[in-house]
Formats: sequence, structure tokens, C-alpha cells
Amino acid sequence: MKQTKMDLNLVVGANLKRAIKNSKWKTQARFAEAFGAEDRTVGRWCNQGIDKLSLIQQIADFLEI
Repeated sequence: MKQTKMDLNLVVGANLKRAIKNSKWKTQARFAEAFGAEDRTVGRWCNQGIDKLSLIQQIADFLEI
């Protein structure tokens, strides 16, 4: 089960990275500033994923996806 959760986190991270690149912000740094998060935090989300559904929903709403 733990491996499956990690795999899903990586998928979420990869999708976030792609969504940011395709958004009007284009970079993780610009997205972080607009979203109100630290650059390092957004980088961690993209590389390690996000396991909190509420945060995923907030980001999706912010990106209008």
C-alpha cells in the first residue's frame, strides 16, 4: 500500500508541474508567489507530490482546472 501511495504522489507532482508550465505563470517560482507559497514548497510538491486532498483541490481551483 505504501508503494502505491508514493506512486500516486509522484503522479500528482508530475501533473502539477505540467499544469504550472501550461498556466499563465509558466514557472514554479511565479506560481508560488501568486499562490502564496514558498518556492521550495512548490518544488517539493512537484517532485514528491501532495497527499492532502484539500490542498490538491485548492491548487486545482487556483489553476482553474
